[in-house]
Amino acid sequence: MKQPEANEHLRPNTFIETPFFQEIVKRTSQYIHFGFPIHFVGPSGVGKTSLAMFIASQLNRPVTIIRGNPEMSNVDLIGGYFGFSKKELIDNYIHSVYKKEQEVKPKWINGQLVEAVKQGHTLIFDEFTRSKPDTNNIFLSILEEKVLPLYGNPKEPYIRVHPNFSVIFTSNPDEYAGVFQTQDALLDRFITIDLDYCDTDTEMKIIHHRAGVNMEEAKMIAQLVSRIRVRCRNANKQGPSLRTSIMIASIAQKAQIPMDPMNRQFQMLCSDVLWLSVCRCQSYMDKQAVKECILEELQNMKKSGHS
Repeated sequence: MKQPEANEHLRPNTFIETPFFQEIVKRTSQYIHFGFPIHFVGPSGVGKTSLAMFIASQLNRPVTIIRGNPEMSNVDLIGGYFGFSKKELIDNYIHSVYKKEQEVKPKWINGQLVEAVKQGHTLIFDEFTRSKPDTNNIFLSILEEKVLPLYGNPKEPYIRVHPNFSVIFTSNPDEYAGVFQTQDALLDRFITIDLDYCDTDTEMKIIHHRAGVNMEEAKMIAQLVSRIRVRCRNANKQGPSLRTSIMIASIAQKAQIPMDPMNRQFQMLCSDVLWLSVCRCQSYMDKQAVKECILEELQNMKKSGHS
């Protein structure tokens, strides 16, 4: 059974506070304070997990992180019997009498949720829709009746939820591969906040912070990726994520590639990193046309004043 990631290091200093995020943080923190669980949903790479970790770090409570996967079961969440515990009693007080008693009992090990619920942790259930709905049903009683049932544990059939316990769920949209459709009964119990890609100014600051490039270079990369996203949205497809922008900036910085739209090395780097995203968006294009599309956007960046 996987062990809980309680008190996992959140590294809140990696989160860039901008007006774009500050408003979301303010609203979300208020909802949590009033006792409502939060659900961040949005495409991959928009910062759902980082946002959840930052908010959790502001609550000044221990944090438990669970990451959804299709193999997860109730045993992982609430616990079960694993192995045995043995107790021996040897009575040889009277030398002529030797008495030995042995007791073997199945050993119960708590799952990831138990300590969080008991001690009032902030729980981040990351990508919870990658776990099967039957597994996630355990949260119906946690959020509604405020109890965590411990199926199969005769000594402690349930535990009451600590009043400070709170939950932040994150998930990708239903159309993503590898996710299960969440039951309406569970969705009805929390506040779902739809997250989209951040504005160019916010993305620029994140690129600058994460990749160590200067603000002008970060701005150019943010605008380039934003242009590609527009093409993808026009085709009703998801575009490249923030991770893509950071990847371009980080590689260019480490490889000392000039971040110039007309530099051949930089063009090849952008083509390699962005190619798959454009292919998915512009499925009617052949491979060469996709590369030309990326080159065209780079040339447009040059015309718009980026050097």
